[in-house]
Amino acid sequence: MQHCKNCHTQFQWKKVYRYLWGPIIKPFRCHACQHEHLITMKGRVMLSLLYLPTTLFLLFLTPFQSIVLNLGIGMLFILIGSLLSPFIVRFKLEQTNQS
Repeated sequence: MQHCKNCHTQFQWKKVYRYLWGPIIKPFRCHACQHEHLITMKGRVMLSLLYLPTTLFLLFLTPFQSIVLNLGIGMLFILIGSLLSPFIVRFKLEQTNQS
C-alpha cells in the first residue's frame, strides 16, 4: 500500500477501496494529517488496465458454450481486479494555490 506523501502514514486498504468506488475526481484525504491526494495519470491508466482482461474475455474470448459460465468467470475477473485496485493505484499530493 502507498503512504501519505506528507506524514508517511500508510493508507488503509479499506479506505482506498471505498474511495475508488466513488467519484475519483475528488481528492483522497489522508486519515492522519488530512492532506488531500489525487490519483496520478499513471495510476488511472493502471486502474483501467485491471479491467481490460475482463472486457476482452467477455467480448472476444468466450471459450465456454454456457453464457452463465462465461459471465461467472467475467465477474470473477472483475472481483479480483477490484480487490487488487488499492494496491495498484498511485496518489500524489494535491497542489493548492495559496496566494
